[in-house]
Amino acid sequence: MGFLRVVAKRFAMGFVAAWTVLTAVFAAFTMSRDWVAEGLEGRMRYVGADEAEIERAMEEYLATHGLDRPLWQQYVDWMGNMLTLEWGEAFFLSSDGGAGSHAAVLGSGDPVLSMVMDATVRTAMYILPAIGLAIALGLVVGVYAALHPESRLANAGLSTAYLCFAVPNFWIGGMLVSLRGTEAVPNSALLFDHALPIALTATTLLGGYVSYSRAHSLEYASADFVTLVEAKGAGSLRVAKHIVRNAAIPLFSMLFTEALALLVLAVFVIESLFGIGGFGRLLFDAVHARDLPVVLGCTLVIIGVGIAGNVVQDLAYNSLDPRVDTGRR
Repeated sequence: MGFLRVVAKRFAMGFVAAWTVLTAVFAAFTMSRDWVAEGLEGRMRYVGADEAEIERAMEEYLATHGLDRPLWQQYVDWMGNMLTLEWGEAFFLSSDGGAGSHAAVLGSGDPVLSMVMDATVRTAMYILPAIGLAIALGLVVGVYAALHPESRLANAGLSTAYLCFAVPNFWIGGMLVSLRGTEAVPNSALLFDHALPIALTATTLLGGYVSYSRAHSLEYASADFVTLVEAKGAGSLRVAKHIVRNAAIPLFSMLFTEALALLVLAVFVIESLFGIGGFGRLLFDAVHARDLPVVLGCTLVIIGVGIAGNVVQDLAYNSLDPRVDTGRR
């Protein structure tokens, strides 16, 4: 299947998935109780406002955010805006990632598109290096352990990788944050904004990469082609290269499927711990503030990453093994 057909098929499937998920998110927000409106009403009652003032404030709140229109009209407008990337302005959040004050509850925030893209770029600054680091270490440790199962170095590498996978990254991060500014952990912006988020994200993925690369490498370690390569006098590096190429398809599949789910969870934990104004923190704040435009924008980014990952995965399958017909997957 050609490149254009692969892209077209994945785009069509992604469009259906995006429409379904966005519809579900829209329904969950619009059909559930509005805790922001309830909070506004509660604050006004606390300061002694009468019923007429409360009713006017609630009407202003609904009209400002377009929530006083029929539900079907809201839905059509929101879906159209998502499709054309006219995501409008945030209800409450601003570009600094925080919710507005009570005085700003009835006002508008910053443009949603730029806010979501800025947060995505900030998250990518530590996610992408972490993925590269985890893949490199996972392949090296896993393949080495498959080729030298009795080696102390291999056992030490496996133990370390599985320990990193078993110990929760929020516990490690919490301990480091609590020691920030002490002699043990210097108060460095580079350390807490970049180095530690990269390291913790990499350790989240490392155990799975090591386990998968070792398991799939063991399937080929005793294969006939490996015996032939070794008989020709090839070194360990060349043997490992042949094994990795044959095990590449299942390994590549793992990188895009299981890693995505782990990363979605990891960004919430890491950005909450280190106060990083990235994608996870923005989505968390948007849900907490009931900022529907930001939530829908973040949801669309997650779907877009999934679609792009599927396209790259299919193209990689064709490149690694032309016998794989991605059109039937």
